[in-house]
Amino acid sequence: MAERDDNTPEEEAEFWPNYVPVPPQFHSFMEEGPFAKCTLCDGALLEDGTAYLIHKAFHREEVIFEYAMCLPCRAKMQGELSVESIEAINAYMEQYEIEDRTGPMMEAHGTDVSRWLSHCLVTGAPIAEAEEYHYYAFCDGPDLVFNGLPIALAGNVDEELNELLSQKTRDRLDGFVDEQFGLPPELRNPIKGSPVFI
Repeated sequence: MAERDDNTPEEEAEFWPNYVPVPPQFHSFMEEGPFAKCTLCDGALLEDGTAYLIHKAFHREEVIFEYAMCLPCRAKMQGELSVESIEAINAYMEQYEIEDRTGPMMEAHGTDVSRWLSHCLVTGAPIAEAEEYHYYAFCDGPDLVFNGLPIALAGNVDEELNELLSQKTRDRLDGFVDEQFGLPPELRNPIKGSPVFI
């Protein structure tokens, strides 16, 4: 073990934990609090060590749909989508280096989730100006984890992503939206085919 050099000035580094209790932005509108169970399998989510994703879609400021999906259900859902679609989405999202943004975002904004969600990851446009937008987060039990997520995507980005999808994948995602949310026709267009595997 090396001895400490007392002549070396210590850097004062501020420590930010990489998680916070799931904030209101990612609470369930339907449950009026944190998501307690997986939308697909009803498995409990709030125990430490239970990893899951949250996706909330908004039209103006109204929640259009929301879900929490445990990782086993996410893997099952990905298995139902075409390999080509998954590869296309992954290639598209890789250019934004989501995982690499954690350090700079933590330095700039700490654990202020509203700052992480203030602008579209892809376009940089303010989310407050978007008519439709999506929030995504990775959580572990009662906590939101900062691991590149949370992110916000403007509705026009969602349309770009949907253009990358095969017909098989679009059909499956449309079925998922219909099965889970039963949206009225006027709200289906901005939502249909929303990626569930970011």
